[in-house]
Amino acid sequence: MNYQRIQPFPKELHYDPSELRALASVWNDKREQLHSHGVYQEFIKSLKREWAIETGIIERLYTWDRGVTQVLIEQGIESSIISHQGNISRQEAEHIKTLIDDHVGIIDRLFGYVKGEEPLSEYFIRGLHAEFTTHQDYVDAITDTGTLLQIELKKGEYKTLPNNPRRPDGIIHEYCPPEFTKEEMENLISMYREADNLYPVELKSAWLHHRFTQIHPFQDGNGRVARALASLVFLHEGMFPLVVRESDRREYIGALESADNGDLTVLVSFFARRQRDAILKALGLEQQVQQSKYADQIIISAIEILKTRFSEKQQKISVVYEHAEKLFCLTEKTFKKIAKTINTQLREVTPPERQIPYNARENSAENSSQYRHYFQKQIVDIANTLEYFANLERYRSWVRLTLTTDQEFDYVVSFHGYGSRDTGILAASAFSYFKAPREDNVTEAVNVYPAAMELFQFNYMESFESTAKRFNEWLEHSIALALAEWKRAL
Repeated sequence: MNYQRIQPFPKELHYDPSELRALASVWNDKREQLHSHGVYQEFIKSLKREWAIETGIIERLYTWDRGVTQVLIEQGIESSIISHQGNISRQEAEHIKTLIDDHVGIIDRLFGYVKGEEPLSEYFIRGLHAEFTTHQDYVDAITDTGTLLQIELKKGEYKTLPNNPRRPDGIIHEYCPPEFTKEEMENLISMYREADNLYPVELKSAWLHHRFTQIHPFQDGNGRVARALASLVFLHEGMFPLVVRESDRREYIGALESADNGDLTVLVSFFARRQRDAILKALGLEQQVQQSKYADQIIISAIEILKTRFSEKQQKISVVYEHAEKLFCLTEKTFKKIAKTINTQLREVTPPERQIPYNARENSAENSSQYRHYFQKQIVDIANTLEYFANLERYRSWVRLTLTTDQEFDYVVSFHGYGSRDTGILAASAFSYFKAPREDNVTEAVNVYPAAMELFQFNYMESFESTAKRFNEWLEHSIALALAEWKRAL
């Protein structure tokens, strides 16, 4: 693949920024009351540690399972933990600790850099590279004849030799030739500065990351610098560093390859989802903050809540419940249409000897229904799988599609609160299961599976038109997953 000069921001991108923009606005509403609290500071400390650990794992500087990373996030970067938990020699663990400490220093620097409002520069980027490679003196290289050798790594200096990797299929991927690197880096900075306030933050982050990676200006360490730059863009907007986990590797590399082929959409969407997850976790801290205060402070807070229950802010937040009702109706209408179509087809293939025909039907429970409490266990289990708290107090509704053949199959979409307080964020989850008879002549749900690969969240800041567009796409994928599970079990 021959090197192509970096291109400016795309004029057209099939990506809707509404979800992250609305969620970021919700975060901005909450940020001040959380920012100085110890719970939030611990959250940021853990996020920095995760970023520092994962950016090295992605580059294969070290490797272990997620459990080791989690222990280091919670207990701190200690060589004894790395050695014991990762089954690594003490000497190697000390070296890994040094690398991760370097990464922690860099993420701390990024947080400090955005406060100074300094423009992005080549000088800053070269400084980042020098910090990343403080304790890395050599880089592996392969000659044209296939000989493996080590060459000295120039820290904070652009490459003087080609660094083109050979893919498993034998094709060489060409990065920017050394003689054009300086010029391309100048173009990168110029294009980014000119477009800085014209595009959504996730597009700016993905563009900067990909174009930098396309140049690959340093002999080694480019991936770490690229993720640092992507994080810097988000931090400038008051958001969070971009954490790319080992479990994201396949999707991350695939998104970069799509960008190499001229489509930046996949990478933008990936970055947006990772940022969305970080904001949702930050918003979930509010309950911890409330619980950590003294009893008298909680009482004062409760009185204030009663005083302002119908305040302008509460009225603004309540819009999300109107959106939930509309999404409920939309889902109900969709399920009725599916049931009507499938019901006719199922009846036609019912065996003659069967007394009860195969059939499909839909039923539902809105928030005021006496049946709204159904499926609590399944909803909570799915929420635990997707790592969020399902709040079933103020709002909950569901829509169910039932397919009856020789066995009975249910597919359910549930609407409920996200987080333990009324934050103005709601969620939709989906799951399917089969009904199995028990000895007491009742049935129970078995083989419960998520019918959506990710959480669908919606909030009071996003317009209903934007929310509905996203939801229709989410629901379409969910229906396909559920029906595939039904077909698999026939």
